[in-house]
Amino acid sequence: MRRKFTLYLKVTIRRLSNPVFFMLLALSLILWYVTKLSYTYSADINIPVRIDSTLFSVRCNVEGVGYHILLHKIAPRKNGVVISSDNVAVIPSATKAGLYDISPFSLQNIISTQISDLKIRSVDSPIEIEIRRQNND
Repeated sequence: MRRKFTLYLKVTIRRLSNPVFFMLLALSLILWYVTKLSYTYSADINIPVRIDSTLFSVRCNVEGVGYHILLHKIAPRKNGVVISSDNVAVIPSATKAGLYDISPFSLQNIISTQISDLKIRSVDSPIEIEIRRQNND
């Protein structure tokens, strides 16, 4: 009995050390991963936003195909959003002069128009940024 088990163990180890086995195992894992990325997922990602010369990151809850979410997580700078301060609703901050609060609804709409492959479900609470506003009196 012990001899049969030892022989079985040697044959199994020899089979597992076959490079073709590992190549096919890797191929099956890659195909499985690609298949899973084709499903629709919901995730939190950071999207870089530039308002005039001010760059900051906005945490967004998004919904989309796994492949698109993965691209935005891997290369966020490539998928950044550029906004003019004239196009976003800002309110002067109540805490400090020179800072502005950004309306989350306005920011969500602008990000949604520039990133069409993901559905922006929500953005984090408003953040305060410093924007140089030109007064046209």
